[in-house]
Amino acid sequence: MKISIIIPVYNSSLTLNECLNSIFSSIYKNYEVIVVSDNSKDNSVDLAKKYQTKIIELTENKGPAVARNKGAEISQGDILLFLDSDVIIKRDSLDLIIDKFEKSEINAIQGIYSHEPNYKYLATQFYQSYLCYYVWPENKKYASTLVTGCFAIRKKIFDNLSGFDVNIENASCEDEKFGYSLINNGYKVIILRNLKVIHNVNYDIKKFIKRRLIQESDRIKFYLREKTFTNKIKQTNYLRVIFGIPVIGLLLLTILFSFYYLNHFIILIFIFLNLIYIFLHIGFLKFVFMNKGFKKAFGSLFMFYLDTILMILALSFGLFSYFILRKKY
Repeated sequence: MKISIIIPVYNSSLTLNECLNSIFSSIYKNYEVIVVSDNSKDNSVDLAKKYQTKIIELTENKGPAVARNKGAEISQGDILLFLDSDVIIKRDSLDLIIDKFEKSEINAIQGIYSHEPNYKYLATQFYQSYLCYYVWPENKKYASTLVTGCFAIRKKIFDNLSGFDVNIENASCEDEKFGYSLINNGYKVIILRNLKVIHNVNYDIKKFIKRRLIQESDRIKFYLREKTFTNKIKQTNYLRVIFGIPVIGLLLLTILFSFYYLNHFIILIFIFLNLIYIFLHIGFLKFVFMNKGFKKAFGSLFMFYLDTILMILALSFGLFSYFILRKKY
């Protein structure tokens, strides 16, 4: 059984070498690597040429959805493995994937990011912890939200579902939409927990803010466009995150009122709302504390406040763009 490994790249020279090195160090050898340059301006293509890869060079920057679909079009494998250019796999990762597809009726596999690395920036550490705790919680067997950083699927199923939505140009919700398409068509995406990969990223606070605003505003438009609010609400692993949004909204209003009507009642409301918010995420904070220590846990609480505020801003941007500017994508 052959694996076609598809890697979309856009100015990925800082991480692509390690990604490709990890692939070509794999124990399993029946694979092909397809690198799709999304009009990269750096030397990503030159780096890819040093390896036995098929290379597609797009003349316009169209986003990861187009790049992944282009790679799938020329693939010859029975299994498609989508990897981001900043992902490092283990030597036995391909064996784990093939073993699952050969021995069972598995149709799609979600790999997970390892929580072991200690990232340089707190924003990066927070988001990796967030994914591990809320997107791939230990009590879930199947993924309800797809993350294509490490994702494998039978090629015939991918082709039948027509791939990723090429109208979504940003790296935001194209994977989530495809995941819902899989689920709505009766397929399950199993979370393969021993398929742990390293996400070789480092977002400082500025990059984190920009990335989250783009992701969440695009996601809001996606929910409105596709009527998929219920899909997210049904995902019990996200309920505490969803409940935290109105709590922070009320907290911001309380701070605003305090400039005009500061009294003991306003202070009590402020304290009460903070306690509720901390209680909602106490499990997450404990998870970070147990894995990364008190300092990272305390910093993650600050990051969660920031992240929820960014969600509120993105919600406002998304609604304005969708209803006022009439931008559906």
